[in-house]
Amino acid sequence: MSMKRGAITSAIAGDNIYVSNGYKDSDGNATIIEKYNIKDNRWSIINSSLVPKRFANSETYDNKIYIFNGWGNSHLEIVDLETHKKTKGAVNRAYTGNAGSAIHNGRIYTFGGSGLNNAATTVFSDRFQYYDIASDTWHPLPNMPTAREAKGKIVNDKLYVIGGFNGTSSRLVNVYDLNKNLWTEQYTMPVGISGHSLAVSGHKIFIVGGSNNQTFLAYFDTETNKLHQLTSNMIPRRHAAAEIYNNKLYIMGGSTTSSTKSAIKSIQVADISEETLSARDQSN
Repeated sequence: MSMKRGAITSAIAGDNIYVSNGYKDSDGNATIIEKYNIKDNRWSIINSSLVPKRFANSETYDNKIYIFNGWGNSHLEIVDLETHKKTKGAVNRAYTGNAGSAIHNGRIYTFGGSGLNNAATTVFSDRFQYYDIASDTWHPLPNMPTAREAKGKIVNDKLYVIGGFNGTSSRLVNVYDLNKNLWTEQYTMPVGISGHSLAVSGHKIFIVGGSNNQTFLAYFDTETNKLHQLTSNMIPRRHAAAEIYNNKLYIMGGSTTSSTKSAIKSIQVADISEETLSARDQSN
């Protein structure tokens, strides 16, 4: 990337990965969206007028990127990926930092986190809500079973909230059925993980990096509900960004300590084809 950044957020659209905000190694919070063109292997800044924040969320829909959450930040910013211009969406009345988010059928779901509505960042949230893109409105949903900083992804109409932090690294996987509007299954992983990143490929949710294990690489299989840990040569990272494109897992930025000076600017890519996964699966 153009600068070292941790506590960033990412989203993917077409052949491009968009990395927003985060803290800089020179202190302070970044105001930029940086685009990585996968085919050209090139970074470029497309907008530098974001509200400065860290531990935010972002999702893409209909050639726009929606950026929200972050400690002390109730704004919803919308950047047009063609014109690169920014507009504002409805204010989030239940904002947190270090929350999870996922998008499905024109709704952006966000859950968990800490520092609810500018409370102390050591206060963990169980709040769950969605933003309806068409009507530009926020709506509450049933609270999470366990309050924590969280990450999650949607597979086959189910939201999987994997790991997280509420004083300790969580081993839980909580499942919310979007059709039933209920929290349903709960699974326990053999290890706890927090400060990690998630990316989806088919029925697998990849888990990358983490605060307690910075070289952690695994996937949760939503068909068998089992965790598979993998070997890798990943640069140690936490609070990074991860995306998947054409059977390749990309991980960007992050940091190695709580100091902003440890922020990272590098990007790595891993082959996640079935053949490679089988060779690196430590769970077999």
